[in-house]
Amino acid sequence: MVIRDQRRGFKLIDLMVSILVIAVLLALLVPFLGDSGLRGSRTQCVNHMRQLGLGLIQFETCNNHFPNAGTFRDDPEAHQGDPKRSNLYRAVVDPAAFASETNPCLYNWVVEILPYLNYPALANAWNKSLPYDSNATSRANEPPNQRISSSTIGILRCPNDFSTRQANSGLSYVVNGGFVRWPAVPVGWVGSAKDGQSRNGPVLQWTPEGSGWRASLAVGHKLGVMFLGTESGAAPWDIRCRSADIADGQSNTIQLGENTLAGYSAGNAYSGGLVTNWACPLPNFCMFIASDDVCESGGSSTNCLAGQLRPTALGMTGAGWVQANRPDGPESINFASMLKAKGSFPFLNSGHGGLVNVVMCDGSTKSLRDTIDGKIYAELMTPAGTTLPATLRQSQPPYDETAP
Repeated sequence: MVIRDQRRGFKLIDLMVSILVIAVLLALLVPFLGDSGLRGSRTQCVNHMRQLGLGLIQFETCNNHFPNAGTFRDDPEAHQGDPKRSNLYRAVVDPAAFASETNPCLYNWVVEILPYLNYPALANAWNKSLPYDSNATSRANEPPNQRISSSTIGILRCPNDFSTRQANSGLSYVVNGGFVRWPAVPVGWVGSAKDGQSRNGPVLQWTPEGSGWRASLAVGHKLGVMFLGTESGAAPWDIRCRSADIADGQSNTIQLGENTLAGYSAGNAYSGGLVTNWACPLPNFCMFIASDDVCESGGSSTNCLAGQLRPTALGMTGAGWVQANRPDGPESINFASMLKAKGSFPFLNSGHGGLVNVVMCDGSTKSLRDTIDGKIYAELMTPAGTTLPATLRQSQPPYDETAP
């Protein structure tokens, strides 16, 4: 009797089919794993932002106002009430002016909330009387500000912010400064994403009565949440927003957002050559604004009470508010993808692709599409749109511009 071997070999066609099936499964699985990783990084980023938002809320609860976006030493005898002679104005238009004198750039909002982020040792060691980049110390056994602000604080960095990978002192998050970097003498931002030219922005004289910077300040706290200020808080142009000032509701007002070009730099034109880090108070490195084009007409700077693009009595249907975010404009959300220089883009941008994360003033988080309608974005920026002068008043329509 012949016993035949019933075992069969693995044919070439079987091998090819198996490889093909595995390849198809991998092709289906890899994008899912990639998306899962991105979602995980985004979730971690949102968690960081939520903790920072809660720190800002705790500061406001303890001090009855939100912190300055950036704090500077000012000399009343030097400026004598003229904002254009103040250190804040010079920090905005010409930070290089400080290179040959004592640096008045003290600290930003991050330093103010260190105690609420479980960093009491860093908060206690920080010397608020010295600049953020100072190597001097007047207290024994305490590190200088420069060493503290050059350290790594993980909560300040988003995993999708690739610009922080090589910088220990990186910062991925910035606070809501309204529509200009300093409202006392409203100026635009240094540098243009479109042509690299420096320019001053429009005069945001957003009140129907009076003129000049004092009229602008009359509603300044209604256009943003945190601004540049002095260490004393007693200058004529110091604006400190309280939760009580947020008439539109804290869940409807942006407190904090993302910017991949904030924080660390080795020194460039936007910092006047000063090395910057997560404690730097220069506005392009610690706060964000919506486009100041809401007050421009025909490409020229103009009073907000005149000009084709100004908001009108129709409120949110006014053409001016649309300019707060235009997907095709150089001052729109996420336009910074083509930019590299730190401090060159004081507008919201992120590494998430198509959206940015924000924290509202009540501590809740949202993801905004970068194509959000400018009218809606302007309303989310202004804490008191419903109490603006009648010609500029904003309505509160429902909006669905958040990303899933």
